[in-house]
Amino acid sequence: MNILIVDDEVVSRKTLHRLMERFGDCKSVENGADALKMAMFENPPDLILLDIMMPHMDGYEVCERLKADPQTKDVPVIFLSANTRTEDITRGLELGAVDYITKPFQKAEVIARAQTHLSLQEMRKHLSSQNIILEKQISEIKEKTEQLRQKDIQLIEMDRMAGIGTLAAGIAHEINTPLGFVKSSISGLKKGMGKMAGAIRYWDDKPGSEPLVKAYLDYLAKTDCDRLMDSFDSKFDRIQRGIERIMKIVNSLKSFSRLDMEPVGKMDINQSIEDAVEILNIPEDKTIDFVKKLLQDVPRIECSVSEINQCLLHVLNNAIDAVDHQGIITISTSYNEKEERVTVRIIDNGKGMSPDVLRQALNPFFTLKAVGSGTGVGLSLTERIIKRHGGTIHISSKEDEETTVTMTLPVVGKCAGDMANR
Repeated sequence: MNILIVDDEVVSRKTLHRLMERFGDCKSVENGADALKMAMFENPPDLILLDIMMPHMDGYEVCERLKADPQTKDVPVIFLSANTRTEDITRGLELGAVDYITKPFQKAEVIARAQTHLSLQEMRKHLSSQNIILEKQISEIKEKTEQLRQKDIQLIEMDRMAGIGTLAAGIAHEINTPLGFVKSSISGLKKGMGKMAGAIRYWDDKPGSEPLVKAYLDYLAKTDCDRLMDSFDSKFDRIQRGIERIMKIVNSLKSFSRLDMEPVGKMDINQSIEDAVEILNIPEDKTIDFVKKLLQDVPRIECSVSEINQCLLHVLNNAIDAVDHQGIITISTSYNEKEERVTVRIIDNGKGMSPDVLRQALNPFFTLKAVGSGTGVGLSLTERIIKRHGGTIHISSKEDEETTVTMTLPVVGKCAGDMANR
């Protein structure tokens, strides 16, 4: 332990020095200026025995300066003085001293008091070092917890993406095949109806007995055959358009999930946006117009196609949720040739976000949706995916105003090779 003795009386200083040597390294000075210099500019002592009555700078001022300095504020100070008035003792303790010994002092008392405060100081240092270790352990635990949280997010999303893939495969298999039969059957029926119409009209200008012709014309008039035949074409057209619409949705879902592609490939971001919009589930109580401002000939992006598609789906679904009943979602793409980065910007004119919600929007498991309506991992995972691809995501929003989500991606992903080996 290091002990500093400050006393302008030679005899008192030497006596204290001999008493304190038993506790460790002991240094003595005769004035306040030297005491401050030694305490502040060298290693701080573990205990200071400080006389009050000294020329130029008394012990009170020395103590006050020591307690004002971050380096020495925790060093215990024991005052030594012939002053025995209560106000003198009180002043010393109020300035931060831990003890007060009156002169002439008893050697045994000085030793006992010094030993007590050195023990306390040693315990404080030990406690401080333990606190540092504990803080480090807490930091490590927090880091591990965050890693586990991120793993949980990844597992949840992997399960969700696998579910989408399985769903898309099932739709492709279960709907495409019978839909093909329906489409070919409708085509055959349409041709057959055309032939039937021709067969019915065949007798319009053919000779026949008057009663037969009259009966034939009466039958056609009764069945309103002309109107019925004309309606067949429009009905077949509507059926044909419905079938093509279903096939387009199925193909979009299959294309969006990229069931038959490698983990990393070249992505047409505009086509992915078209596919994403096609398969979005718009609630029946909402009317949403999608305005697409897509840059033509935007370069293809080297990325994990299914992951970026998932990001698009997350952001678009959040935009739909933000719209109350009727709204507009604007989607635009652009390309920065100098930086070789593609930007996707999605704007909704929904209810917006407060500053507090906006700060937490990308936090894992943060959601304002009702229990069971969302996990709160969508935007957090989107941020991780975008960053893993070397891109950025930024959200700007104000309450009761529009929200803008801006995602930028490099044309050549910085970690495409790593993703290919995962």
